[in-house]
Amino acid sequence: MTKRVIFQAHWFLGITAGLVLAVMDVTGATMSFEDEIMEALSPSLFFRGVPATPDLSPDALVARVEAQHPGYRFRRIEWEMARDRSHGVRLVKRQGKAVRLDGRVDRATGEWLGEPRGASFFATVEDLHRWLALPGGGSGIGRQITGFAALALIFFSLSGLYLRWPRRAGDWREWLVLDLRKSGRNMWRALHAIVGTWVLAAYLLSATTGLWWSYDWYRRAATYTLTGKAVGKDGDEAPAKAKKSASVSLDRAWANFRKETRDRYAWVAISAPSPGKPVLNLQALPKDARHERQWDRFSYNTRTGERTRRDLYDTRSIGTIVSQSMVEVHRGAFLGIGGRIIIFVSSMTMPLFAITGYLLYLSRRRRQRQARRLAKELKPAGPNDLVIAFASQTGTAELKARDAAIAFADGGASARVVQLHALTPELLAATRRLLLVVSTYGEGEPPDMAKDFARRMLASIDLSHLEFGLLALGDREYRAFCAFGRKVDQWLISCGARPMRDAILIDRNDPLADREWQALLASLGAHEPARAVTPEMSDWTLVQRTTLNPGSAHAPVYHLKLKPPHDDIRWQAGDLAEVQPKLLEEGTGAAVASDQLAKQAFVDAARRDGGRGVAVMASLPHSILPPREYSIASIVEDGTVDLVVRQVRRPDGNLGIGSGWLTAGIKVGGTVAMRVRPNPEFRVEANGAPLILIGNGTGIAGLRSHLRAQAHAGCKGHWLMFGERERAHDAFFDSELQMWLQDETLARLDRAFSRDVECGRYVQHLLAGARSSLDDWFARGATILVCGSLDGMAAGVHSALAEMLGEEILSELAEAGRYRRDVY
Repeated sequence: MTKRVIFQAHWFLGITAGLVLAVMDVTGATMSFEDEIMEALSPSLFFRGVPATPDLSPDALVARVEAQHPGYRFRRIEWEMARDRSHGVRLVKRQGKAVRLDGRVDRATGEWLGEPRGASFFATVEDLHRWLALPGGGSGIGRQITGFAALALIFFSLSGLYLRWPRRAGDWREWLVLDLRKSGRNMWRALHAIVGTWVLAAYLLSATTGLWWSYDWYRRAATYTLTGKAVGKDGDEAPAKAKKSASVSLDRAWANFRKETRDRYAWVAISAPSPGKPVLNLQALPKDARHERQWDRFSYNTRTGERTRRDLYDTRSIGTIVSQSMVEVHRGAFLGIGGRIIIFVSSMTMPLFAITGYLLYLSRRRRQRQARRLAKELKPAGPNDLVIAFASQTGTAELKARDAAIAFADGGASARVVQLHALTPELLAATRRLLLVVSTYGEGEPPDMAKDFARRMLASIDLSHLEFGLLALGDREYRAFCAFGRKVDQWLISCGARPMRDAILIDRNDPLADREWQALLASLGAHEPARAVTPEMSDWTLVQRTTLNPGSAHAPVYHLKLKPPHDDIRWQAGDLAEVQPKLLEEGTGAAVASDQLAKQAFVDAARRDGGRGVAVMASLPHSILPPREYSIASIVEDGTVDLVVRQVRRPDGNLGIGSGWLTAGIKVGGTVAMRVRPNPEFRVEANGAPLILIGNGTGIAGLRSHLRAQAHAGCKGHWLMFGERERAHDAFFDSELQMWLQDETLARLDRAFSRDVECGRYVQHLLAGARSSLDDWFARGATILVCGSLDGMAAGVHSALAEMLGEEILSELAEAGRYRRDVY
């Protein structure tokens, strides 16, 4: 919720303050090299050459300049020590309000040379930068708008950092590397996030220092923080009165200053003494100064010429230096020419963020409209007397539900089959009898297709009219056996629905529980027995076994090809192979006293090892060994079922049940008891829509079958993200992948190798760098297929996708069949 609120605030401020910030930063960048630009435009105005006659004194120079401009009084002279340069002079007079005149003056004659080219342009640019050139100037609404924009920039910088924080914050590539292969929205998001990280510090500096001129309270607080001294509210620079009260001589003080300092300064700012105060203030810039506010300050009595103050830059505290040099800090010059360049470049990139931000906002709005339209399309229409709802992850629950519907049809009855998420309150209200076949996934989680329904179960609705029966599929190896099925059962009862009988909990292919389910169906009019969900085991011949990672220091991974016993067996990309393992003859270990003890040993070992290919005691009698599931890596046109199996070895040296049998127990030419099982939840049609395939390790099997099916159908333009350990040994099926890149079956291939020093990432981290690309692919109707380990990879991928898209949209994609997983 916190992240969602920050995101909403980020884009809302972006579409309101983004244009203002773009104007402010471009104008600020324009002024970064104002002096250099004007000198380049008017070189003869600044560089007059060394005069043949001596320089005029300050008093003589002031007299001649004021004589040329009646009504004006000198306010400041920028006295250049280099004799080949002209002086800068500022004159002021009051005509209702202060009028300022800046120009260059010949040092030997006092001739007014005029303003440099571009001076009026830069004056307009400054007005735009400070208050958008709106009426009222520094006292008008423009100053409030730019002040708010500066505050917004601080929020943008910090919230943007939070929103894009990568999961592997220590990986500099996640922060700074821009993938130039991206295009469209992919590139917009990458530019917004990556370039934003590049300029983050510069923006924070510009914004926090820019507030100095936006709010008096901020300037006073910052000054007190930096110097420990309170200051009053600064007013505008007051011009000298048009009528001089008395003549003040500058020459005596000026002569003493030059004698004391021996002309070691590059230029000196001579400010006109205040009326009635015989004090001459000088600001002297050393020749080796890093920035234009690195002044040494002097004060002299104009009557006696004696120095009354000397304030050297190097003797001030850092806080005082910063407070007195805020203009130079703001434009980066405080750090020298390098700082000015950094601020200039970063300021010029601000339109990039305004443009990409608007484009991303518009794209997000379009995606939200698509999601709402998709949600409407998902709503079921029309009630039924008998509804069979299923929630399936690997397809077993769906097959049992459809098998039940066939049994009803054979018995002369009818039943409507829907996914669990289709059970809206409206459909439930119009349904009299409901059968549910519900799988539990992982550690008590609902299947992907049922996550939205699981959230809706938090609400209580009146279901007192409804009768229901529930078959919960689970695995007693997991502590949360049938947990999601139990939750559905309890929710229905809490809403007043009447159970036809207690929930039936089935562990794998438990015949007793299956008979209970068949009896329930028969009592409702189904033909008994219902059709078999899966075929019997048959003997398949192992025709080839090759190592996919030769030379690897890690567990070997094998590519197996198994020939079917006859040509009538069919399967599709995404389906599973169930293998019945047998005991290995060697390393059997201690005998087990009974089947019950053997099964308990299996359960304990399974909980330790988790998932497919679990290693258990080699002494288990094979009669109770459960079948092992493997993702099929081939299509029926290949003529063989291909498997990718990582050999599992326990700490005691014994091999795992399934992996040991397939990689070491059976020889090439031998037979394996196996059957193909449909997995409708991981099937997709080769209809031209792009696929985003994500996986790791042996999960390449399920992804390879889909790529082979797409290539066989001539459907191109897919995207594979795959992770393994080392590029040198674990780039599985690399030649095949490169071939698919060449013929454009694959439009993009991203791989992560977690053990390689130059990579060090997992596949889920690839999503962060591809965040903007996903939106373009979704807009083109892409489906995400995830295959591999549940712990780590699949959970990380799901979290990354949920962070990018939001759980609601991700659930809608899953319900629409555009987010499918085969994970273990």
